[in-house]
Amino acid sequence: MIKIGFPREFSQIQALFPEKEKERHLYIVAEDTTKSEILGAVRFFYGEEQVDIYEIIMTCHGDQAMAVFDGIIRTLLYKMAEEGCTALSVKGATKEFAAYFKEHELTEEGDVLIHRDYQGEFFKPCAGCSEK
Repeated sequence: MIKIGFPREFSQIQALFPEKEKERHLYIVAEDTTKSEILGAVRFFYGEEQVDIYEIIMTCHGDQAMAVFDGIIRTLLYKMAEEGCTALSVKGATKEFAAYFKEHELTEEGDVLIHRDYQGEFFKPCAGCSEK
């Protein structure tokens, strides 16, 4: 079973983020609970209206990786929407992660991908639901 949430202790993900200064940052992770294995983690911060994603590390690969990544991002954005965030910025997204965010209508502004109203993009009804 895959569980997505905020780690209770930094020690769970310390191997992924060994820099001492990152101990007090915010993270959301996906964990395979049957294997007690971290599948991916996202380092982020948020303010009154914006969530900033700074680092994405996926330890799982293959077909499952992007599905797990999508789950992490949607869970994070849902929680941040509850906190009042409407804008999203992603710094340093590479390859498939950059493509994922661009497919969700984030635009490039320098080396940052931005969406000023991500809720409408990430939480719109699917095609089948919108016909009802």
